[in-house]
Amino acid sequence: MPVPPASPPHRRIRATVLLVAALAICIGGLAPSSASAADTPAGSTWLPPAYLMWRAGGLPNGLTPKLGRLEGVRAVVVVAGDTLWMTRSAHADGTVVQRLRAPYRIPIEVMATAPRDMAPFLPGSWRDVVGDALRAGLGVMGETSASLRRLHVGDRVVFRGGDRVTIGAIVPDEVASWSELLVARDVGHPMGVKHDRFALLQMGGHPTERQLARRISPLLGPGYPPRVRRPGHAQFRRQGDAVWPPVLMKVGFGEFSAYPDPRRPGYLKMNPSFVHQRLGTRRVPLLGRFTCNQAVFPALIDAMRQLRRTGHAGAIRNFAGCYNARMVMRSPFGAISHHSWGAAVDINSITNPYGSPPHQPPALVHAMVKHGFTWGGRWSPVPDAMHFEFVGVPGVV
Repeated sequence: MPVPPASPPHRRIRATVLLVAALAICIGGLAPSSASAADTPAGSTWLPPAYLMWRAGGLPNGLTPKLGRLEGVRAVVVVAGDTLWMTRSAHADGTVVQRLRAPYRIPIEVMATAPRDMAPFLPGSWRDVVGDALRAGLGVMGETSASLRRLHVGDRVVFRGGDRVTIGAIVPDEVASWSELLVARDVGHPMGVKHDRFALLQMGGHPTERQLARRISPLLGPGYPPRVRRPGHAQFRRQGDAVWPPVLMKVGFGEFSAYPDPRRPGYLKMNPSFVHQRLGTRRVPLLGRFTCNQAVFPALIDAMRQLRRTGHAGAIRNFAGCYNARMVMRSPFGAISHHSWGAAVDINSITNPYGSPPHQPPALVHAMVKHGFTWGGRWSPVPDAMHFEFVGVPGVV
């Protein structure tokens, strides 16, 4: 059932995880088991209040000192994030947990941060755990990621090129910023985690989102405007705060192995096993025949039938597809697009290009949201009005 908007942020997020796990069970996916008590100490996962700032395409380098000089800023941390390609994982005794057959690799979202800068934004019960692991050159995993990987403290992951990270702590997902793996900047940078994605700020006053965005915008240079969320108003405290992070996409829609397409930068060569097991090709009323994640089809078909039944079939003017194995914005350095899971559809793309004001028929938006899709037209200040992404939580945008 929908999560009440008034719920505290940590309760909303926990409810989201439970819904994702339930969806995974329904579609035959891997639902995360509870992390071992020996891996995680007891304590509150409440996060200290902070403003979240990010923008499409990433942040410029060298932003931390500039943000720190803004009026009213008491603490700031900038977090980098990139996709690294895991070749294998192993327990501490050397037993192999997963080994990928070349050229396929598992994409892992790895974040990197400065332990000292991150400390003010962590719950007191986890501050030393995370800080000690990062300063020791070890990795920090969220509970969902560790469960998905079947790893514990002391185990390790190995990436393409031979880089390896030993797990030093397993923490609640919020504490790891919903990343699959968190490392210190001096560990992550040589591995390829070089692109700054979001910032957290603790402020002395209470500026509105618009006021803080206006202050930050001149520091960012060319590119899209910043997105700012005031404390407690981000579904996930990270970039792309309104959509599922990769770790939850894997739980809800399946994990795939792939590799970057050498002939088409920004695209992926997908392992056929994922395509065969998780995707399907069907004819959908009003949209035609196309490939999508099998978990998406029932809700999408119901939404289209509703439009036809209520006399709004004309709301569909063109359809740009669902499954497309690529990175966000087709950038080799972007995150993996949710189209790679076949979990999003682009409708009326000609009249709703990325970043333009929405021009979608209200009946279409209503039908899609009612059947469990979130709508990119409500993403501010840079809407993606053609984009409808399945989250399996009817009525929640």
